[in-house]
Amino acid sequence: MSTHRYFKILGISPTKNLTIIKKAYRKKALKYHPDRNPSAAAKDKFIEINEAYELILLAIERGENPKRRAQTTTKYRQTTTQQPTTKRKTASEIREERIKTAQKRYEQMKRKEAEENERYYQKITNGKLWKRFKTIMYACTFISLLTTLDLYVFPTQIQVSQIAMKNPRIGYAGSKDYSTSPVKFENGQKAWIALPFIEMEQENYLYLERTLFFKDIKHVKVWRNYEWREYVPDYSLVSTFPLIPAVLILPFITFLIKGRTFTFSILFNFSLKGMPFILILFLLSNERWAHLLTLGIL
Repeated sequence: MSTHRYFKILGISPTKNLTIIKKAYRKKALKYHPDRNPSAAAKDKFIEINEAYELILLAIERGENPKRRAQTTTKYRQTTTQQPTTKRKTASEIREERIKTAQKRYEQMKRKEAEENERYYQKITNGKLWKRFKTIMYACTFISLLTTLDLYVFPTQIQVSQIAMKNPRIGYAGSKDYSTSPVKFENGQKAWIALPFIEMEQENYLYLERTLFFKDIKHVKVWRNYEWREYVPDYSLVSTFPLIPAVLILPFITFLIKGRTFTFSILFNFSLKGMPFILILFLLSNERWAHLLTLGIL
């Protein structure tokens, strides 16, 4: 029996990736484990799966040497059927021994994985990694809360400003069925504004309603025909709320669900490696870092 046949038993393509092999073995072994499936056919399949898994590991360990592989296969089969005493055992007794051996191997793998998972959990929740994660968590949570308060709790400020640069030929679908185009105001801020508002700017003053702390534009307003007309800039922090604050709060959620779970591991690694870049990009955008350092004065 070649190693290709062993991989076929586990239901995967030939590979040296131990993670894939163990995952496939665990899935198959759990399906045909005698405790879950007591049928005779399931027991035979359970034996076959365990022996295939063992032989794949031995083949990988020995570098797929054909001669050694053949010797290992012969030796392995001898050890699985070898009689411990001079008394000749029946085929049924030998089969039961092979089932017990397979069960023992499966339980050993489960214990080993549990020990590895515990070591990994202790590693990421202690020492420098955990301190770094908490620093990122505190920073992201603070900015998320500050951004939310700045948008919907703190008072806003009105600034008169005209468009310094525009290119109406660039247009994309915006909100309220209007085409939107990028503009740059006299104060240096950029935004995507609906084309009708850009056209009204030629005869009317534009009023920018900005947040108190980060100076984000909440609305672009025009006083026309004795009434205020306002527009929320497209692709802005306001128009996409609560997307950015929700992303920034992920490390805090990770902290709350701390546990020996796959979800915690994924969120922890994302928070540790991805969130610093997201936070930096957010602070660089609209010069929020400068507003943060000056407490919103500038």
